[in-house]
Amino acid sequence: MDTTTLGSREYEFSDFSIEPLEIYEDPSGILRGGVGSTIWDAAIVLAKYLERSPLIPSSTSTATVPPPFRVLELGAGTGIVGLAVARLMQSRKIPGQVVLTDKENVLPLLQKNVDKNPCPDVQLTAEELDWVAVSGIPARLDPEDSTEGEQGETKEEADPQLLKPTADSNLPLPTENATKSDMPSSSTASSAAEATSASKLLNVAWDMVLLSDCIWISGLYEPLLGTLNLILPVGSKGQLVIAFEKRKFNEEMEFFASLGKTFRFRDIKPEEQDPTWQSEDIYLFVCQRRS
Repeated sequence: MDTTTLGSREYEFSDFSIEPLEIYEDPSGILRGGVGSTIWDAAIVLAKYLERSPLIPSSTSTATVPPPFRVLELGAGTGIVGLAVARLMQSRKIPGQVVLTDKENVLPLLQKNVDKNPCPDVQLTAEELDWVAVSGIPARLDPEDSTEGEQGETKEEADPQLLKPTADSNLPLPTENATKSDMPSSSTASSAAEATSASKLLNVAWDMVLLSDCIWISGLYEPLLGTLNLILPVGSKGQLVIAFEKRKFNEEMEFFASLGKTFRFRDIKPEEQDPTWQSEDIYLFVCQRRS
């Protein structure tokens, strides 16, 4: 892939001993990855929270090898959150697996970011995962969910004033109005390759599932919830970590009302988050599957 037409941004960790991430974006829409081609504010807030969170373990002994830690990200987009987790695992000497997933049209950019930010001690991959195909539940799209333009659906422009980066941070916030070129399919059929990949992912006992800024289309709630229930089934000990920026609050609360039928969850208070990288409009939750 030619990267000359792509922009890139650097994500610096609070622990400067950890190598920064370089994340490619596609603001021009060359790869037609839509909103998944842009770094959104909620992803940065979530990554910064995970840097200081006990949810990612640390190796406390050099004599024994800690058990593998398995992480799955849904709707990964550029992959910035999952890539940050992989770097944190490597720095803490935690072996394991990080799988970043999204729809087919997002994968070229996502794979490029995986290749650009290797973690030799962590199994890091990008995989296709379509919630409609996995759950067998069709999307219920409303015309109001999209604003038609040259490339179709658009996502609300990110507000550069939401976050105030430290003087050391050189990761600017997105200001472009990103577009999503490929509307979710309502078909429940999937290719043989996708079905095999999905089956493989559903058979893993995930320790953490990440979901960043993925609930802005209410028509996708049912397939997303169906996918979550399959990935973290009854009896699962894995944690679901959600970040989202408030856009359609009533609809978003409907999502959490439905999520609450199968998951317990609590909100992450501002004092638990990075003191600089947080916003009144961005919410974080940690969820656990109900028995």
